[in-house]
Amino acid sequence: MTRNLVWLFLLYSTFLLPRSASAQGNLMIVGGGLESDNKEIFEEILRLSGGAEQAVISVIPAASGVAAQTFAYFSMGLQRFGAKPENIHLIPVAIEDDDSTLDVNEATWLHNGNDEALADIVRQSHCVWFSGGDQLRIIKTLYLPDGSRTAVLDAVWDMFEKGGLVGGTSAGAAIMSDPMIGNGNSMDALIYGAKTSRPGEDLPDHQGVLLTKGLGFFPHGLVDQHFHARSRTGRLIVAMAYTAQPMAFGIDENTALVYYGKEDKMIVAGAAGVTIFDAKKAVFSMMDTLTSVNDLAVHYLESGDTYSFLDHTVVPAPGKSDLKGKEKFDTAEPFPGGMFAAAPSFLRLATRHLMDNQHATTVSSLNFYTHNNAFLISLAKTGQSKAFGRDSQNGRRTYTLLNMSLSLKTVTVDLTPLHD
Repeated sequence: MTRNLVWLFLLYSTFLLPRSASAQGNLMIVGGGLESDNKEIFEEILRLSGGAEQAVISVIPAASGVAAQTFAYFSMGLQRFGAKPENIHLIPVAIEDDDSTLDVNEATWLHNGNDEALADIVRQSHCVWFSGGDQLRIIKTLYLPDGSRTAVLDAVWDMFEKGGLVGGTSAGAAIMSDPMIGNGNSMDALIYGAKTSRPGEDLPDHQGVLLTKGLGFFPHGLVDQHFHARSRTGRLIVAMAYTAQPMAFGIDENTALVYYGKEDKMIVAGAAGVTIFDAKKAVFSMMDTLTSVNDLAVHYLESGDTYSFLDHTVVPAPGKSDLKGKEKFDTAEPFPGGMFAAAPSFLRLATRHLMDNQHATTVSSLNFYTHNNAFLISLAKTGQSKAFGRDSQNGRRTYTLLNMSLSLKTVTVDLTPLHD
């Protein structure tokens, strides 16, 4: 029996926060692993914060287990590109003690989310940055037990609605959507489905993907991070199905989805890419867990590519050309390797084996969860599929891939030896 996704939406919409129609701010959503020399990202942070000389930035390290170290590392990156150290403020909200600071117990910062003096510092900033770590810690420290916002979280919203920048990396990216993904991996999500929790509740023994309330600054769908490095395709699809979100965004490491509120558009910045799932025509079937997906549209964007949410159009970065008739590879039957394994990766399947391939129209990946049973995931070209690319000096081709179609189903495989 197929579950009614309208019913699921009503169930999970209890997570949703009211979003301000007047919000004019911007977002810098980094997929984790932000390196301190990432010029493209740090310079855009400072530009959107009023310029390096004027930028006032507050850092909330609540997600981190080493709050002081996290603040110091990010502050170093900002100063490298011209930020003044006196304009970078640590907002002491955290749960875990950082053992590198012998004279401070950061665990005592647990309830500082309601400190009005800290809220005033945040409110007067141009940018608020959320560190990586465990996103559930951010929710614990910035929401009150009744689900209302703390003073510091109210101040972040005030700053954002006046045109400020809210940014974060890893856990600081996950919290941008509402609902948000709390934890879990792809295979467990596909096997066990989704589990919901109250704000800040850990549920350490749960199986599957954990879904809970996020902060909700990003209005266009779910956000996931460390996307290809940690093979999170499966968990994002499951989370998308269970929450009935229309779109979902998987952000790679050392890479940012930069959202411009006034223009209602995004641009990709940094080292890798952003994968977009669009469920407008998708069909999800579920019983206790996700059993199949058909016609999930997939796009992949890299540095300089823009996506408009107003008309859902993509503009590839300057210098990229249409690859139709100029595909680099020629494999009629690409190897169907494990998509959730290290190689071949989802990205390799989408590029080398499909969209940058002269003859392939479909590529599939088998992912076993018992001796004979597997998840079969397929990517296919459609009549609307397009691929753009540009060869760099180091030989790596950068891509913009549009309108691939993803399907997923469970299959039984007969493992009969070809030769005794």
